[in-house]
Amino acid sequence: MRRVSIFLFISAVFVIAFLAAGTAFYFYAVGDRYRHSQMMVQRNILFAQNILLRMERSGPPKEIEETARKYGMRWIKERSKGVALLKGAKLLGRQPTPFGFIDMLEKDGKIYLLINSFGRLILFEDLKLKPYDPKVVWIYFGLTSLLLLLIWWAIWFKLRPLKSLQRCIRKFGEGDLDIHCRIEGSDEIAQVSQAIDEAIERIKTLIESRNLFVRNIMHELKTPLAKGTLTVQMLPESKQKERLESIFVRLDGAISEFGTVEQLSSGRFPMKRRAVMLEDLVDQAIDLAMTDRERGAYAIAPVRIEVDFKLFSIALKNLIDNAIKYSADKRFRVVADQKEIAVESVGERLAHPLNYYIRPYTQGEGAVSGLGLGLYIVDIIVKAHGFRFDYEFKEGRNRFIIRF
Repeated sequence: MRRVSIFLFISAVFVIAFLAAGTAFYFYAVGDRYRHSQMMVQRNILFAQNILLRMERSGPPKEIEETARKYGMRWIKERSKGVALLKGAKLLGRQPTPFGFIDMLEKDGKIYLLINSFGRLILFEDLKLKPYDPKVVWIYFGLTSLLLLLIWWAIWFKLRPLKSLQRCIRKFGEGDLDIHCRIEGSDEIAQVSQAIDEAIERIKTLIESRNLFVRNIMHELKTPLAKGTLTVQMLPESKQKERLESIFVRLDGAISEFGTVEQLSSGRFPMKRRAVMLEDLVDQAIDLAMTDRERGAYAIAPVRIEVDFKLFSIALKNLIDNAIKYSADKRFRVVADQKEIAVESVGERLAHPLNYYIRPYTQGEGAVSGLGLGLYIVDIIVKAHGFRFDYEFKEGRNRFIIRF
């Protein structure tokens, strides 16, 4: 699922709210204009009917003026003024009656009523009603929009510290422990940032303690190992001396390997990629595994790949060790081309998926020795290179594959 920024989501919500408010105010303005028009028509018809009735009865002008005053109308008697007012006036509507017809007109922001009774014209100015003006509606719309904008800004301002918190957590995930995520304040975001900052400090302390512990262990192991190696070299030549020398070399290599993997898993190992031949990597892995080359079969294409020579050799060494340890005939086969490198051995299919075995301290059934770190180390190194680690069982062979 595609990730959507919370800020983008909130902005989209407010844009939709703004459009909805604009649509609502528009339809309200249309309805309000219609209601105003209907009210004006009904009022003017009622007034005109009263005037026409008096005109039919030949009522005196005083009665007409009295009726006009009662309805909030002003009778315009001067002919020249009436002609001037009617010139250029906008016709709002015409309503026929049994006694003539009525024209509702608009000019200069005022409403006029022209009554025509069988050729006799009489003009009134409406003193109460004005032409419909949507200005008030749109002022309210403007105020509503401003309120929405202020709410959006307030939410954005309140959530803005999340961006700095996100950057801080990302840097921490990349291995930068010298960061501080604390945000001043007393709201929930500030409390979360303070909790994260405290957690980072605790993790930093634990990592430093672990590093010190690992360094001390390696130092304590290296010292007796060096003494043992020196002592063995002073012994006379014999098969036991050769065996002891190989054991000490193997121990020294294992300690160095664990130190390298520890640095890699904690993100502190400086990878040095360079183009190397696959065959050179396999030769180095066989030397690290301290096994006879004759135990293996090889189908290696003359291909170069960009890897860290030391790390990748360790990964291949572990796969070769694994193949020899768990195979039925104690032999292995390496097949490599420009797409992948596979270490094969004869044996039973794995009882669990590969994900089970790449967890640390996990061993398969019938494990011979070790702590179950071999495939875990391979997986770490392969991921550090951006490659993929796979397994398949084919023609009675277990195949561990590194796909480039």
